[in-house]
Amino acid sequence: MQDIKLDDGDIRFDYVNDDQEVIQSAEIILGTRKGEFSFAPEMGLRRANLLGKKSDVEIAASDVYEALQQEDRLKNINVKAIVNDHDRSITLKLTGNVGETKAEMEVDYA
Repeated sequence: MQDIKLDDGDIRFDYVNDDQEVIQSAEIILGTRKGEFSFAPEMGLRRANLLGKKSDVEIAASDVYEALQQEDRLKNINVKAIVNDHDRSITLKLTGNVGETKAEMEVDYA
């Protein structure tokens, strides 16, 4: 499959293919609040457990796994959460498999 390449949210006149397209798709899912995209309200990540005073890393990880199930080409997902209590931010380091290839992603939430 092929898609337009996004670079920090900006469209580049280039394409991503195969494994990189799957990773980009997963990043888009994780960067979208669940219900935010009116054409696909079920797409995205529930962020209530990721950020704020009542954040819960274990429930947040479950929310991330649930969101990534929307991208069925990504398998064997592993999530490591790094929480910064000082500024209430969280970094998710994700690994998974796209076919036979190991994929790695890092997503920051503040």
